[in-house]
Amino acid sequence: MNVLITGASAGIGRELAYLHGEQGHHLLLVGRNVEQLFETKHFVEQRGGSAVVLPYDIGQTVQIKALLRATEHTPVDVLINNAGFGLYGEFIETDVSRELNMIDVNIRALTYLTKAFSRRMQTQGGGRIVQIASTSSFHGGPFMSVYYATKAYVLSFSEALADELAPYNIQVTAVCPGATHTDFAKTADLATSGLFKRPGIMDAKTTAQLSFTGYMKGKTLVIPGRSNAIYVFMTRFLSRRKLVQMTHQLQAPTQSL
Repeated sequence: MNVLITGASAGIGRELAYLHGEQGHHLLLVGRNVEQLFETKHFVEQRGGSAVVLPYDIGQTVQIKALLRATEHTPVDVLINNAGFGLYGEFIETDVSRELNMIDVNIRALTYLTKAFSRRMQTQGGGRIVQIASTSSFHGGPFMSVYYATKAYVLSFSEALADELAPYNIQVTAVCPGATHTDFAKTADLATSGLFKRPGIMDAKTTAQLSFTGYMKGKTLVIPGRSNAIYVFMTRFLSRRKLVQMTHQLQAPTQSL
């Protein structure tokens, strides 16, 4: 089985690569950090899998096209759109260029790759597409407004495609992790947020294992972790305004410890 993972250099993407490696799968590892991608490749091969490194920046359309050319003769059975990042701060103050790049990676690249590989999977007779969304997909998020909006897109998009692509034997899963200890917080400038100062934040390995188990069973929606699942369930009983207010309180800047 050939599995393409974007954002495979660290965090959840790397841990998912390890899990597929343990199944003897062949990994196509996509990301910008070549050194870290080769580290992922090394550990995948130690676990019994095989891997190739594809160092492309999918935030750039020209790089997406190059990636698609590089994989045109390799049937991809599983596409995992894991690459993504956030940005913390008041919207009126944050860097718009970083937010537009976030939209390019979290939405544009994910859509582009899903389009290309779903067409290939249709020709191949089936496949699996895994979209890494977030518990933030379910409501707006003050101080990370653009990030939350991108993840809402991923969830809505994935749920629709799960229905559309089912006749072609293509399974689509939206994975919605909660806050997870990865490099995400550092990249998003979350040092002063209360989000990652709460107890019970899961690590990337646990999040990946629960996600892997769920999407390999063919679930359309996977929410890793009991507390995250309870949280998403409870959002059904609160007004959207109340959810936004709660998120404001959770993510408002705090004094660094």
